[in-house]
Amino acid sequence: MANYSVKLVDHTGSPERWRQGLKKAIQDLFDQCFAATSDSVIVDWGMGAASDNLVLHFVEDVDHSYVQEKLPGAPLKEYIGGHTRTRNSISGSEFYKFTGIRGQRGQNKYTGYAKLALHESMHNLLPDWTDADMHGPEGGAGLAASPPHLPPTDKNKELVQRGFSVKNAQLQ
Repeated sequence: MANYSVKLVDHTGSPERWRQGLKKAIQDLFDQCFAATSDSVIVDWGMGAASDNLVLHFVEDVDHSYVQEKLPGAPLKEYIGGHTRTRNSISGSEFYKFTGIRGQRGQNKYTGYAKLALHESMHNLLPDWTDADMHGPEGGAGLAASPPHLPPTDKNKELVQRGFSVKNAQLQ
């Protein structure tokens, strides 16, 4: 029985009550992915640590990208809901409080953010997979689709479980 740690790092200054609702939605999706196993995932807010299996940064928007700042690369598209990048064996993932779709600044509901968080988790936990691998048939649709959809498919659950089974370094 393994217990995996997921740390949510808030870069938005969101109120505690709101963050707890978001944490619960993300925890619920991880619980669905591990329901048929003896393993578990514990999601909590705080600062990322080397001991965490997964660190997810919650950022205001693409223009305030923590991943882009710490792991520079190609410019990010304004309409994305999250992003993951791996450099020098360190994986960094973030999802955005606000997205800019068609010039409109929009916000999600808790379940929308949870889908984005799990989608980016899959990219993070399987760093050798390309976008085409994850978003294609091998990803199993559902949470691996772009944009991600619920419920998580059996393939999504398998991939999340497989991803947690091998620890990779996380962007703190």
